[in-house]
Amino acid sequence: MSVDLDDIDRQILKILQEDARKSYVRIACQLKVTEGTVRFRIKRLLKEGVITRFLALIDPRKIGLPVTAIAVLKVDAASLDILFQKLVSLHESQHVFQSTGEYDIVAIVHTVDLNHLGELINRIKSFSGVQSASVSVITRLVRVEPTLKL
Repeated sequence: MSVDLDDIDRQILKILQEDARKSYVRIACQLKVTEGTVRFRIKRLLKEGVITRFLALIDPRKIGLPVTAIAVLKVDAASLDILFQKLVSLHESQHVFQSTGEYDIVAIVHTVDLNHLGELINRIKSFSGVQSASVSVITRLVRVEPTLKL
């Protein structure tokens, strides 16, 4: 269910997407509203789940995870929830999605090298309920955009 957002809410969200460390005072000055208004609105946006958390975006290549891959899985419907839990618990998993179409699960993973990726995929294929898995290694990051257009 979507939340009603006015122009000030949207502007606050745009600012926080660019720099979540920006102070309430600086946001207030930029938007020409009071610091209390900014504080109240951010608190409400957190409570309503519009903002889910504040975090730092880290380049996986810079921390020793240069291999990024997309794994798509066909799975038994009865095993879907258990497989989600297993995939989410893997430290290599960055994103795990349920999808429609030919594949049931899409996972984005980061590994230290191709051998590590091979071991990870073999481990995933061994999970009970996995019917098949296909993997594509990402050869070039063209655009990674974590912000939403508001």
